[in-house]
Amino acid sequence: MRVIALLVLLGCTQTPQEKSQDVCQAYCSCADPGALPSVLDDCIQQQCLPQLPPVSDACLQCVFAHDQVCTDLAAQCTDLCLPANQTPKLGGMR
Repeated sequence: MRVIALLVLLGCTQTPQEKSQDVCQAYCSCADPGALPSVLDDCIQQQCLPQLPPVSDACLQCVFAHDQVCTDLAAQCTDLCLPANQTPKLGGMR
């Protein structure tokens, strides 16, 4: 039984790249709602990922909790996810 629980927990663990992708997906979707997939992918790959530091669990949990309301995402998660001394290019989200 312990082996099954351990496998379930390991299966739910995200890689650092997956965490970064999820955070960037949320921010870029808010920066340009309804963007074409190619525009969204460009935002993620060219604007967000290069400036995003390693994603903490607190940042990821915040993004998952607030990704449905962009103003909440920006207000609640930006300080957790982006360094204070950096100005993001994500459509002025900060």
